[in-house]
Amino acid sequence: MTNQKTDPIFERQEYHQSLMDKMRIESSSVDTCRPEGEKTLYIEKLEQRVKALKSIAEDMTEKSKNLGKKFRLEFEEDRKMIEEYYRTLKERMNNIRQAGGEGWKELGKGTSSALEDFTKGIKNAVSKFK
Repeated sequence: MTNQKTDPIFERQEYHQSLMDKMRIESSSVDTCRPEGEKTLYIEKLEQRVKALKSIAEDMTEKSKNLGKKFRLEFEEDRKMIEEYYRTLKERMNNIRQAGGEGWKELGKGTSSALEDFTKGIKNAVSKFK
């Protein structure tokens, strides 16, 4: 009988489930992050979401170093895409910070879309940790 604590397949499945749980929580938060109310509150909500999602991405990057070469190569492609989504999102967040008047709300729509792309990229990578 295999000890579940040392079984790599069990460990990977358990890790995958933990990532899926985190993504469920973060995905529901992303859905509520819309450019409404005050600009500073919107930026704070965005920063919280981005920080949590970035943490998941960094955790996956670290974990992938201990997995097989084929998986690492596939994950590296996902990681590059996630980083591109992240750069776009950060750029749009900076544009909102610099926007005056009510113009930030229009920029916020594109930023919310970039947040959704970033989230989907991470979800896609998480799904491969089975």
